[in-house]
Amino acid sequence: MVMTECSDGTTSVTITLVLVLSTQAVTHFNQMWKKLLTSRKFTTITPDNLQKYFPGYFRTPSEQLEYERLILYGSKNKIPVSTQSMAPYNYHCNVDCRRRYGPFHNMRFKRQASTGSGNNDDFMHACCVTNVFFETPDLKPSVNGDNRNLLHLPGMRQVFKVENCSQAVGCTGCRCMHEQALASAVVIKQHIPPSLADQMDDLEIDLFYFNGCCKCVNYG
Repeated sequence: MVMTECSDGTTSVTITLVLVLSTQAVTHFNQMWKKLLTSRKFTTITPDNLQKYFPGYFRTPSEQLEYERLILYGSKNKIPVSTQSMAPYNYHCNVDCRRRYGPFHNMRFKRQASTGSGNNDDFMHACCVTNVFFETPDLKPSVNGDNRNLLHLPGMRQVFKVENCSQAVGCTGCRCMHEQALASAVVIKQHIPPSLADQMDDLEIDLFYFNGCCKCVNYG
């Protein structure tokens, strides 16, 4: 009888211990699953996550229209320098900027498709005409020469300001030249096929050159 009573007590303790451990295991599993789901929510490539981790890189069509409006307004709103800001080293301009040159010879014109408004404007300066537009490339060489896949989502793309530089035929006072503007962009890591990129960890930042400010550079 003593052995039976002792045995019944051990069985009861064992069952209780198993129930406690089982409950803890289920609780732990639920916590881990909840953590996994929560983690995935913030690591999947979505518009909200892109805005959270890469603010300012992606714009909707309406945001892009406003961005272009501000860019073009700033380009048109020229601020003249004062006479105190003139070059101090007796530089002389050998271009008559009052002269109307024409027609213009397009040096490097390669307009690319844009999902922006297509807004652009022409600005004349000495021998040059600058045309401002916006492009949104899918594939572009980085500053290191590697072709990189830029990330875009439907209704949310990365858009870059580009300037096209043209030179007047017969102008001999200066040569129109592009400055190369440096810009950063969100790209898909090189070892990941673009069609399989769906996690924020699949992305990184790289640097690119775009045709920037058109300069009328004196020579002769």
